[in-house]
Amino acid sequence: MPSGLHHEIIGDILRIGRDEAWTVGAPVGEKPLAGRLGVSRTPVRRALIDLSERGILRREPGTGFKLNRPIDAAMIEQCVEEATGSGDLYQKLLIERSSGLIGEEVTENALIARFGASRGDVRRALQRLAAEGVVQRQRGHGWRFSESLDTPQAIIESYAFREAVECAALNQLNYRIDRAELERMRSAHQALMRKPAAEIAPDMWFQVNAHFHETLTSWSRNRFFVQAVKRQNTLRRMHQFADFPQLTPEQITQSCEEHLAILDALAAGDRRGAASLLAAHLRQAAQDWLDQG
Repeated sequence: MPSGLHHEIIGDILRIGRDEAWTVGAPVGEKPLAGRLGVSRTPVRRALIDLSERGILRREPGTGFKLNRPIDAAMIEQCVEEATGSGDLYQKLLIERSSGLIGEEVTENALIARFGASRGDVRRALQRLAAEGVVQRQRGHGWRFSESLDTPQAIIESYAFREAVECAALNQLNYRIDRAELERMRSAHQALMRKPAAEIAPDMWFQVNAHFHETLTSWSRNRFFVQAVKRQNTLRRMHQFADFPQLTPEQITQSCEEHLAILDALAAGDRRGAASLLAAHLRQAAQDWLDQG
C-alpha cells in the first residue's frame, strides 16, 4: 500500500507543476524534483510512475517523463482525494478547528474518538493538512494547528494586506502573463459556474480561488509577493471552509465573474484596469464577510 510520503510527493509535484505552469510536453525530471522536495530519487520515481499510470505524465524511453495533460486545481483535488481517502474528515477538521470545537493541540486518539474514524484516515487527513501548512507534528506527542485567521479583525486585516500585495504585484515592471495558464484558469472558473451549487465542495471552491490569486501574483516574478500570498492562503484556509456554507450560489457566481473580468483585463494588456478590478473584488469580499457576520 502506498505510504503517506508517496501521497504527499504526488501532491507536491502537481502543485509545483501548477504553480510553474508546466506546459504539455514539458520534461519532468526526477533528480531536480528530489532536490526540491528534499527526498531521494526513489520515492520521486515511484510518484512519477504513479502519475504516468493516471495519464497525467507519459513515460518516453530514453527521455524520461513528460507532462501529458495540463495541471489544474481540479486535477490536484482529485488526486489528493483518491490518495487520502479521507476528504470528509479533512474538511471536518478544518471546520471544527475554525469554529473552536477542537483545540489548538490535538492527538490522533482524541480525533479517532471524536469522529469515529480509523487511525489510518485520521493520520492521512492530518498529513494532508501538514502538507498544506495547517498543522505540524509535535516533537513529543500529538499535532498542533498553525496560526490562522481566528478573529474578525484578523480576517479584515488579511483582506487589506492581500489588496496591498496583490495589486502591487500587478504593477511590477517584470509582470508577464502566461496565456495558456490564463485560459486554463478561465476554463476552471467557467466549469465551476456551470456546476449545480450542491456539487461545489468547499475544497473545490478554495483551490480554484487560491490558485487564481497565487497565479496572478506569480506573474510578477517576485518571490516575496508570491510567498506573502501563499502564506495568506494557508492562514485563510480554515475560516474559508467554515464560512463556505453561508455563501450563496449568487455570491459564488459573482466572485467567478469578477475573476473572469480581471483575467480579461490582463489578457487585453490592461494591468491598471486589472489592478483596479482586483482591489474592488477584495474589498467586496471583505464586505460580504462582514455582512454575513
